[in-house]
Amino acid sequence: MENKITAILLAGGKSQRMGTDKGMLDLNGKTFIKHICDALQPIVGSNILIVSTNKECDALGFTRVEDIISDKGPVGGLYTGLKESKTKVNLVLSVDVPMVSTELLKWLIENHSETDMVTQTKIDGSANPLIGVYDRSMRIVFGEQIAGNKLKLQQAIEEVKHSTLEIPEKWKNQVQNINTPEEYQNLIK
Repeated sequence: MENKITAILLAGGKSQRMGTDKGMLDLNGKTFIKHICDALQPIVGSNILIVSTNKECDALGFTRVEDIISDKGPVGGLYTGLKESKTKVNLVLSVDVPMVSTELLKWLIENHSETDMVTQTKIDGSANPLIGVYDRSMRIVFGEQIAGNKLKLQQAIEEVKHSTLEIPEKWKNQVQNINTPEEYQNLIK
């Protein structure tokens, strides 16, 4: 599977609510980024692209790329990652889900249909496009979105063939977004 799937880890956000780079936060002696990469490696091996301006990510030994067009949010990060990817299938994660497991990611890939441009996840009725599988051709859609300054990710997904999978109850705690100091404190308690 390793040469057929690229993992794209979006770690280039401004982390305004957190006040510091979320990817470098510590959880049980490892950074958020390291936890996520550890969950990805059994699936993609070293085929991990980290979209970030933070040079500290280089220590992990994976490819780090900076946004081709900066300040375009997740749409810009996805555009960059998909442009750099060499595979049709891309497993996309944001840096704020450090609890994610290999088991959950394998389930997501197994339930992705290659006829869909995007398979996003959903928790309690809310779609989460930053835990998903993206066809590399979505880079064209995102390029057009950026050109038109349409930066709402969900809007881009709604315009293409996609599916949305409800995350099973047993994994819901793995996909809680850690965006604020309070959420981080609750996580490390």
